[in-house]
Amino acid sequence: MEVVTGLMAGGVKGALVTGGKLAQGAFKARLYQQFAIELSKLRDAGKIEGDFVEKKYGYKTWVDLFKIIDEESPDEDRLEALKAMFFDVNRVNATDGERIVAYQLWQITKALTSGDLLVLKATYQILPGWGAGHSSYTQWRNTIAQNCGGIPTAMVDLYEKHLTESLLLTPRQHGDGSGILQTNARLTDLAIRLCKNIETYNAAISED
Repeated sequence: MEVVTGLMAGGVKGALVTGGKLAQGAFKARLYQQFAIELSKLRDAGKIEGDFVEKKYGYKTWVDLFKIIDEESPDEDRLEALKAMFFDVNRVNATDGERIVAYQLWQITKALTSGDLLVLKATYQILPGWGAGHSSYTQWRNTIAQNCGGIPTAMVDLYEKHLTESLLLTPRQHGDGSGILQTNARLTDLAIRLCKNIETYNAAISED
């Protein structure tokens, strides 16, 4: 960091470009290293098979994940979700049917932003206390905005739209969109599986 900052502080055009590339390269290297360590840990623990690349969708998801790291440099939340879906596709003893479902969820997750994931996580957190009588979209939106750290409700509207299109939230009800389906705070079965996959992955890599 000190080397890159020093180069860029000089103001020389070539140094600015070089400094930017060095910073980006260092960030990518850290993401690669983190994933490699976690993957080795899961394989050593017998949670992912040693020959997972030979299994259905194993090689494809592995290549996709490295490509995303290289081309998009995802932030921590998005990378966490991607690694969790990768684990679900390649976990040991999964049937072909389970891998197909997991792969479709992997495809959906690739298109999610960190904002989408923030709203999804906030919705999952309110799930235990969400019950009958919660049928207003405005009430749902305000609750989610608060649970996301007080973000503007318009941002919830934005992310909610994409999550609904991705089949992770149930559509709004009534002609004016003022109602919601109370069940599971609008989370679909796919969304609940996605959130549980993240919990499972974090638990797996946290084990001693």
